[in-house]
Amino acid sequence: GFGVRSDNHTLALFRDRTTAHVTSYTKTTFFSKMNSATVNMSGRVVVGGNGSVNEDKFSLSVSAPFAGDGSVTLNAKPNYRPSVSSKNGVSHNVDAGNLVGLSEISDYDVTIAKPCELLGQACDVELSMQKCKSGQANAMTISTNHEKLGDVTVSLARKGAKVGGDTASADRASVKVNLPMKDLISNDDVTASVEYDIPSQNATLNLGYTSGDVRLGVKSSFNVKSNAASHKATVNYSGIEGVGVEVDCNQDVAGNLSVTKDKYELRVPFSKDGGVNPDDVQLRMTWSQSL
Repeated sequence: GFGVRSDNHTLALFRDRTTAHVTSYTKTTFFSKMNSATVNMSGRVVVGGNGSVNEDKFSLSVSAPFAGDGSVTLNAKPNYRPSVSSKNGVSHNVDAGNLVGLSEISDYDVTIAKPCELLGQACDVELSMQKCKSGQANAMTISTNHEKLGDVTVSLARKGAKVGGDTASADRASVKVNLPMKDLISNDDVTASVEYDIPSQNATLNLGYTSGDVRLGVKSSFNVKSNAASHKATVNYSGIEGVGVEVDCNQDVAGNLSVTKDKYELRVPFSKDGGVNPDDVQLRMTWSQSL
């Protein structure tokens, strides 16, 4: 009986000391990571031709090192965006009752990025858990550079998740290859990429050509199952110092004219049938503030 009690006492003492050590190490590591974290607040103000002014994007991001050379980012979206409208009389939500929304989170995303080696190939892996509050939509991308194929990206995403700036309209499992055109045709001015999405059976070809201050781009998508096709052309001009001009147009002759200068963008939608509707014209201003 004495030996058993002694062993139990020793185990309990070892457990308590180990727990205290691990807890202390974890706290020290956690706060060390937090001390090197970056905090950024950003948004976009849109002035519409219909007399409205609103903050259509507003988020708070916190990024910290993770697992050595990786990173973890929390992107929170406050439950408040100021807006003012002069259409049918002046209305706004800039009052104490609505400002309370700044203390609430409407939604948030968590992204973990980590370089690693898969099957002997150096890769960058990103796992994004999006819309964690309103209805989770996860996405994962694996990017690598293949000696012969060029840059290869594998994307797995649930419906509603954003991948490369595009929102997935359905579950997605795609492979994209940026072809090494310099090696294939010895020309730096031409770019090309091909992408195939397995669930939708959509094949996409992107072609680009740069000549001086002008860059031309063509994006063509073809559905293998339905034979449906869509096309979009983009022209960028950078000949004016500090000013960017872009026109994009689809096969129905509808698109946008954008003029950018620093953090400002004038965006003018147009269509073949409707021309330009002044109410749809927008002046956008993006802003960012490190905290």
